[in-house]
Amino acid sequence: MLSMVRLAGAALLAAGPAVIGFCAAGRLARRPVLLRELAAALEQMEREISFRLTPLPELFAGLSRTCEGPVGALFAGCAREMEHLGRQPMARIWRQALEEADLDLTDRGLRAMEELGEVLGRYDGEGLLAALGQARSELAAAEAAAREELERKGRMEQVLGLTAGGLLAILLI
Repeated sequence: MLSMVRLAGAALLAAGPAVIGFCAAGRLARRPVLLRELAAALEQMEREISFRLTPLPELFAGLSRTCEGPVGALFAGCAREMEHLGRQPMARIWRQALEEADLDLTDRGLRAMEELGEVLGRYDGEGLLAALGQARSELAAAEAAAREELERKGRMEQVLGLTAGGLLAILLI
């Protein structure tokens, strides 16, 4: 009976670091997908602005309905706060929505999105389209870096978690 309890404890102890390793690898795998979705949403913004001249409140509302997950949450946050546009600048609304959305951006992607927020609502269509194009290219570069990091670190995170869990289980038994 006591050996079964020890064995169950060792299995649970081994599972903890393994789960942590797999969660870390999952986060690494999630980042390139989010960056690709975000770049696609910015491309859709470019098309809407250049061809239909869609106003920002309508654009954010539409993107919040068509995009899913954290990207949709970014645009939903912007759409929700657009009623306060006169009392606070668009850059603050954008930054707040970026903070609330769980986009898991690294420095390069975050900087590109913050710079885009400084341009939104302040410049004409041509300036806005140039800023959107710049942000998309930065996000594409960030996506490539995230994919490279996933290839380099993803498997290692999983193996380290399993190894640490196995080592703890061996030490306990």
